[in-house]
Amino acid sequence: MSPGGLRNPAMVQGFWRLVAQHRATLVGAVPTSVGAVLEVPLDGANISAVRAGFCGAASLPPAVGDRFRQVTGRNLFEVYGMTEASGLIAIDPVAGAGGVGSVGWALPYTQVVVRKLEANGRLGPACATHEIGVITVQGPHVSPGYRNPEHDAGVFDGGALNSGDLGYTDESGRIHIAGRAKDLIIRSGHNIDPLMIENAMAAHPAVALAAAVGMPDGYAGELPVCYVALRPGAKATLDELQDHAQQTIGERPAWPKEIIIIDAIPLTSVGKIYKPQLRCDAAARLVKRVVREQLTLPDAQVQVSEGGRRGMRVSVTLPQAAQASVPAVQQALAAYLFEAQVVVA
Repeated sequence: MSPGGLRNPAMVQGFWRLVAQHRATLVGAVPTSVGAVLEVPLDGANISAVRAGFCGAASLPPAVGDRFRQVTGRNLFEVYGMTEASGLIAIDPVAGAGGVGSVGWALPYTQVVVRKLEANGRLGPACATHEIGVITVQGPHVSPGYRNPEHDAGVFDGGALNSGDLGYTDESGRIHIAGRAKDLIIRSGHNIDPLMIENAMAAHPAVALAAAVGMPDGYAGELPVCYVALRPGAKATLDELQDHAQQTIGERPAWPKEIIIIDAIPLTSVGKIYKPQLRCDAAARLVKRVVREQLTLPDAQVQVSEGGRRGMRVSVTLPQAAQASVPAVQQALAAYLFEAQVVVA
């Protein structure tokens, strides 16, 4: 549609006009882009040729699927794939009625097995029906490995491709995606699927997009927080959003400890939510509260970035006048799982 696809605002605004002009029968995009397109009025565009919609690259919030049916009168189907498996692994066929939250069935010659994740991080035996585990893929279309074999560890395991995605199968063999293994929020040993929070928040009429991540916590390890971007012109208070969360999220441990309204959720170049940036932001908010408010060091500067042995680096810079406070800051940050350093400048 353009070199930037639906990352180009003009393409989003002109989407329905182009669908009508070319009498498109199948339309699709990543869920975030579909959500943006559905905010654009049809303005009389004739989209009667549309048979169905497709989306992939990220999990589809049910609210977006419902909205697609309201606008087009058609179903929005999910596909599932990876470059390492030649693009496509499973598809929800247009000839069917569609399965809410399902990416359908594996393609011919494709073996998809959901396997347990052992405590040591290794893949275990196959999961039972409806039991969440890691999705693995085998077949003639699966790559034997990366050009640099050093990158194979944890991805290509005994001929199977470890997708890194959590999921489960139902009685009919349909595959359901339950999020990314590394996106799990672990609160005091309780595994929280961020999709549960995101789908609940996306159902609020004022919310355009939601992303849940873990905020570091000295006691629980992580606490769930949720970032939300509101629809154009919509308004909602934090109290309203928190009340909605508590009414719609069934697991109390998954209630967001904090809801943060931001102008836009960060996205990758293909429109996926970029959670590392949000995790870093959540950690920065936490550290600033600890250092500036609890330790009363208002001039402290905080920087958080991805990387390090623990996946996140926190750097606190104190002014020369606060040299004596370095041990107190180091002790406060030692309670968290991230890698931290305190410097004076």
